[in-house]
Amino acid sequence: MMRWLIWLSWAVLATMAFSSFGGEPRELALAPTDPILLAGRYYRVSLAFPTLDRTAIIEAAKQAGFSVRIAEGTRVSYFIGTTPCPDCTPENERSRLGFPQLYVDGALLWVRAEEALARYNLRPATDGYELIVAPKATASALAILGEIGVRLVQLKLLREPTLPLNVEQLSVVPGTKLPKPPDNVRLDSLLYGLMLMPDWYDFALQNRLELWGLRVRVIVELISPEAQLSAGHNLIVEARSPSGLMRVLVPVHQLAMLASDPAVKLVRPPFQPGN
Repeated sequence: MMRWLIWLSWAVLATMAFSSFGGEPRELALAPTDPILLAGRYYRVSLAFPTLDRTAIIEAAKQAGFSVRIAEGTRVSYFIGTTPCPDCTPENERSRLGFPQLYVDGALLWVRAEEALARYNLRPATDGYELIVAPKATASALAILGEIGVRLVQLKLLREPTLPLNVEQLSVVPGTKLPKPPDNVRLDSLLYGLMLMPDWYDFALQNRLELWGLRVRVIVELISPEAQLSAGHNLIVEARSPSGLMRVLVPVHQLAMLASDPAVKLVRPPFQPGN
């Protein structure tokens, strides 16, 4: 994936002015430049959260009017703002839950929201968290990320609204050809595309992939019926056949790790939804 890394740099204004009396040169102070994020493009910012207070985040999201989905294993509860939704289920949640959204799965969090300048996803990544930003209008990074930072403080995800300006432009976006997974990642290309797309939710809906909160339902083809997966994949196992097939729910950002397991022949979507 081609990347464009935009760094906050300093532009030197080497303008020299002379006083009307002594003619002595006067050097102006350095002024910072501000990266411009373009409407219609997608950008990624890597984030690291040392600790997250899940309870405080959930409560803040409720108070802010978010639709909240909370999964503890296979048990799921829902709130629309501060109001519980007892008749919401994984089967009807797409039609019941409004926007913006907070998904919680154990220690994992996924925020889908928008501000005046941009729509964004804050989601788990292989190396912490990533903020995926889709500007609605061309504007400076400071303006867009500053606006998002204020919201993340409100949601108790940040203490200060300042976000890093190390921004990379995504090349795998809607409408582009999906890349092939690396050779050692035995993963269906559609699922690999899901990992890389700016919005998992939209891509899954358009390609009939079955999201379950932060997870996606997949079939794991093992190299043999007796093969055992390594520990640490954070799976919810729904079924296993004597022939070495497993139907599991796996966090989207961990698909490549699962497909790299020595016991795995292939990770693919179910041939039919629900199978």
